[in-house]
Amino acid sequence: MFFMKKYILSVFFACLCFLSSLFPVRFITNRAHASAPTTGSYACILSADTFFYAARDDRTGLFLLPQTYYVKILEYADDFCKVEYLYDSADCKKLVGYAKTPTLTPVEYTPRTPYLYKRFTVTYFPQSNDTSDAPFLDKITVDCTYYGDYTIGSKTYCYALRDNQFGYIPKPDDFTFPRNNEYEEYLATPDEPTQSAKTSSDTKGSSAAQIAILIAVCLLVPVLAALILKPNRRPPYDSEA
Repeated sequence: MFFMKKYILSVFFACLCFLSSLFPVRFITNRAHASAPTTGSYACILSADTFFYAARDDRTGLFLLPQTYYVKILEYADDFCKVEYLYDSADCKKLVGYAKTPTLTPVEYTPRTPYLYKRFTVTYFPQSNDTSDAPFLDKITVDCTYYGDYTIGSKTYCYALRDNQFGYIPKPDDFTFPRNNEYEEYLATPDEPTQSAKTSSDTKGSSAAQIAILIAVCLLVPVLAALILKPNRRPPYDSEA
């Protein structure tokens, strides 16, 4: 009888090991980390004090980048990103410079309108003390391409391209530009479950079921062992007188 019980226990534990091999317990950890933006990706300008710098130096700020628009990231670093703004065309030039990394918000999509293309007109009224009869223009109107603002004291200037040259022009009082709502639209769009997310969810559900099965089996071990090892009681009998 003893050997029979020992045999039954060995078979039981062998089955337990077999079940454990069929249902391995996986402990899933979430190691979320922010990856650095890739070259050619875009970053949104959400901060109103995001400067475009001529060099990797905060003393070389040229203008404030238009808020809600984007820059293209050429090189990523923890302090400054090398960025590209606007493009080459008949009325504007592409600029390559730097922006402070903490002021940029990298995005995972390609914006429809990454850069602000804004043309505006400036009118000058030249003054002359010449009393001769020579004709003088009473005003001069020039067209410029806007890049961003630069404030000195209480005066705000536009960093602009005029006649193929960059410079600062007093900002017109009525100057405005449209807001880019692409980032807000992106945030408002619900995330669609990706294949990896589905796989992770299935794996978590499977792991929970496996753990439940193993716990149930482990709880049954002492009960079954107690039943198997329980000594047999001999039926009572009357001894012969």
